[in-house]
Amino acid sequence: MKKKLIALSTLASGALLAAPAQAQLAPQTVTVAPASPSATSQSTAVNSGVQSQANTTAYVTLPGISAVIQQTLAGPVLAGPRRTADLAPLHSGVSAGDDPMSWQVWAQTGGGQSVNSVGVGGYTIGSYGAQLGVQKQITPKFLFGVSGAWQGSDGTLTGGFASTNSTFGVTAYAGYQLDENWNVSAMAGYSGGTNSMTNSGFNYRATYGSSQWNFQGGLNGYYKVGAVVLAPMVSILYSPINSFGYTDSNLVVVPGQSTSLTRGSVGGFISLPLDKWQPYVRATLEHDFSLPTGSWVNGYTGGTVGAGATVPLNDTIWASVDAGYNSIGRYALSSWSGSVRLNVRF
Repeated sequence: MKKKLIALSTLASGALLAAPAQAQLAPQTVTVAPASPSATSQSTAVNSGVQSQANTTAYVTLPGISAVIQQTLAGPVLAGPRRTADLAPLHSGVSAGDDPMSWQVWAQTGGGQSVNSVGVGGYTIGSYGAQLGVQKQITPKFLFGVSGAWQGSDGTLTGGFASTNSTFGVTAYAGYQLDENWNVSAMAGYSGGTNSMTNSGFNYRATYGSSQWNFQGGLNGYYKVGAVVLAPMVSILYSPINSFGYTDSNLVVVPGQSTSLTRGSVGGFISLPLDKWQPYVRATLEHDFSLPTGSWVNGYTGGTVGAGATVPLNDTIWASVDAGYNSIGRYALSSWSGSVRLNVRF
């Protein structure tokens, strides 16, 4: 019995001696948080920024140029001979029987917001910017112009990222009147910008460059049916987009990416010219043959609706305002845009 008590006492003493050693070992097991977001999460965030940039181009920048072409060739308000319209200050354009507008300058400011609520690759980004254009009516049926633009954006991206962007671009454009009711238009442009990202969950920042080409062609109609103006259109847009590789603040290397948007659109606007101004409503149906990386979750087919007005201020100056919703039928995407433009002809 005495031997058993000695043995138990020895075991207890050993356990007490072992306990401090175990307590000292436990704190050595440390989980180290990553110093930077993974390259995959950064690439996803970059893709989100590309999608927003493509939306701004497709729904603000290029539509502004297209509207200037149509107002020049078809006139801000009515189709048909000016002498029968009895609205000389409101009525202008080659299809109205006018002389060419010679030189014209225009300026536009606008922006919008895109919210993509998907779990991976989502974003909430606001955009804003300005355009300035100058054009020359080369012949009664042909015009050529150049537009310069600046676009900015800021917002949040999936994964705790915050993003800002500043982009400058230039676009050459042309329009040709086929007959009294139809014309064709073409645009070709390039833009380059700088993008910055931060992440509140890490001591993280990154800056990278991006570039985008835009090529768009359109066929546009203009008819007067009684007191109503009908303006059908069909267009195709191709935009290859590049984001350049970079090394972030924690030395993680993220490779560059190339993607593109190819979009066909059909639609138009309907308006009822009133005394000294022209309100309108517009709608388009879109199908995307290729989409920027990650955008396919929102769907390949969608639509837009909008409304606006053109207000001639005198024989040579007129103002336009437009606002629209651009994501009908696009899963988890909500996109709005608006713009104000002033045209002056010489």
